[in-house]
Amino acid sequence: MILCLNLNAAIDKTIILDSFALDKIHRSEKVVAMAGGKGCNVARALKKLGKSPVVSGWVGGFAGKYIEQELNREGILTDFVQTDFESRTCTSILDKSNHTMTEIYEKGEMVPEEKIEELKAHFQRIVGDYEAITLSGSLPPGVPNDIYARLINIAHQAGIPTYLDSSKSALRDGIAAKPFLVKPNEDELSALVDRKLTSVQEFVAAIQEIVSRYESTLVLSLGERGALVSDGQSVMQVQPPKVEALSAVGSGDSMLAGLVAGFSQGLPFEEAMKFGVAAGTANTLTLGAGQFSLDDFEEVRSQIILNPLK
Repeated sequence: MILCLNLNAAIDKTIILDSFALDKIHRSEKVVAMAGGKGCNVARALKKLGKSPVVSGWVGGFAGKYIEQELNREGILTDFVQTDFESRTCTSILDKSNHTMTEIYEKGEMVPEEKIEELKAHFQRIVGDYEAITLSGSLPPGVPNDIYARLINIAHQAGIPTYLDSSKSALRDGIAAKPFLVKPNEDELSALVDRKLTSVQEFVAAIQEIVSRYESTLVLSLGERGALVSDGQSVMQVQPPKVEALSAVGSGDSMLAGLVAGFSQGLPFEEAMKFGVAAGTANTLTLGAGQFSLDDFEEVRSQIILNPLK
């Protein structure tokens, strides 16, 4: 089993419109609501790839019950710490005519200190039951920036590999605990090395710097361009085929799921990277985060090109 930590769970609602404009009344063509937050998306994609994910974190209120029920309805197990406050809702507005996505993310409620300690104690009790841990997404108000680092250190003591996908201080503090793999985007990598990166050469140098400093595999997510990756031996470009993307929501989470699935199956580094990029790209072909067909996944994977850079 793979534990997917989702500390800022949400109901993810996508509203599909023919066109979107400010100061107008709109009537949706379709509304898709699902259990959301990056950890939920990772779990959903892992299940697609034949793995057994379990989602943990904090949930509360009617929204929290909905999140758990929806995950369970999809066949995904949950092991949440319950709170007294309502879980958040995040809304995405998909404009079909202009091919735009407008996203409104609630921050979530303040998590009290006793619930933070409860989660850490719960994690310490269960971490040894899992083959891998993913730590994804933003932190709710009140949660210390080093929470991922603390959880990664607990996992280290249990000998369980960790996969980190976050941003800002949570990423900076988390990577200092040396997770097995970290998956920043271009802006997040620039922040980690404290300088603006623009050229491929600059990104390659930054990747080598981070991999050397933290002894972690690094996957730089480049969206439709795939990824630049390194396990400390070399840097490679993982290039997917061009596809007619419908929605990129959840593609980074699907990429992380593919990486975890690849490594958990004992695949070589290059093949695990293909797994990740294929899952992320296949996700763009279907509405809904972490939603893709295995046929699309395999078709994309068969066309991925690996280019050694250095």
